[in-house]
Amino acid sequence: MADKFQDLEHFDQADIEAAIIRNAPDEISFVPLIVALSSSDQHLAMTVCAGLATHGDPQVRGNAVMSLGHIARRFRQLDESLVKPIIERALQDQDDQVRILAKSAADEIHQFLHWTISGHSYT
Repeated sequence: MADKFQDLEHFDQADIEAAIIRNAPDEISFVPLIVALSSSDQHLAMTVCAGLATHGDPQVRGNAVMSLGHIARRFRQLDESLVKPIIERALQDQDDQVRILAKSAADEIHQFLHWTISGHSYT
């Protein structure tokens, strides 16, 4: 992972964009987690995670989807028209781990934003 992301308090949008462009396997899967848990900019975190939710690597997709749930918990807000379809698609992903992480995100979003996500059962 790039040194910049090891100091969670000191990265900016340029660092995030550079990591996404590099698309390095040992770095890219951590980007949505780091942004969701450390960024003070809710919109930036949501946008980055939404973009990475369609990545070709299932670990990146899963982490991006799960991170949307973390953003819901931290900021108590998300753009429903953007995020809800992402979670609904992830619940149908071909990869088991992505589906498991999408369920986690759906639960967290339901808990903090009170959304009902199609394709997810609440217990």
